[in-house]
Amino acid sequence: MAANSTDAAVNKVMKLASESPLLIFSKSSCCMCYSVKTIFNNFGANARVVELDQLPNGREMERALTRLGRSPTVPTVFIGHELIGGANEITSLLVRGTLGSMLRDAGVIWL
Repeated sequence: MAANSTDAAVNKVMKLASESPLLIFSKSSCCMCYSVKTIFNNFGANARVVELDQLPNGREMERALTRLGRSPTVPTVFIGHELIGGANEITSLLVRGTLGSMLRDAGVIWL
């Protein structure tokens, strides 16, 4: 893959993140992705979910997530337009009781 197509995919990822207060990169067959999406659903959060395995350029976007430091690439969560991390980071925020306030601060939930 040419560097410029990877750069274009990184730009696409960052554009999507800038447009959505809660963005999840996922794969439809990933159990950890399902768990993360369920956590946000339980908060009543309306996430924009990008299922990489259902996109023609999904592999390029996965490479872009790797370039942003994500391994494994899914799930990858952006809250308030910032890269938060994956399942471990989201679960840790939930257990510490800080995920709800992050979602409120980002305007994702209002309660």
